[in-house]
Amino acid sequence: MNRVVFLTSMMVLCAISSPVLAAEFWVSQDPTTKICKIEEKMPDGKTQVMVGATSYPTKKEARAAKKVAQGAGVCAKAK
Repeated sequence: MNRVVFLTSMMVLCAISSPVLAAEFWVSQDPTTKICKIEEKMPDGKTQVMVGATSYPTKKEARAAKKVAQGAGVCAKAK
């Protein structure tokens, strides 16, 4: 009985946590204002342009990449 409860709870935990682990973040830029922001979906290339060549697995890494892009003058700081 305990084994069944344990296995069932582990399956539920895995099912709930899988979408969270699959999250990706992109640094996108508005081409007209040059302001960058972090998105959870890939930029379309028309209204938002991707900054960098990759996505980031965590929001913290995306923030660090955005800060580097701002320091390099690629992104304007939001007002």
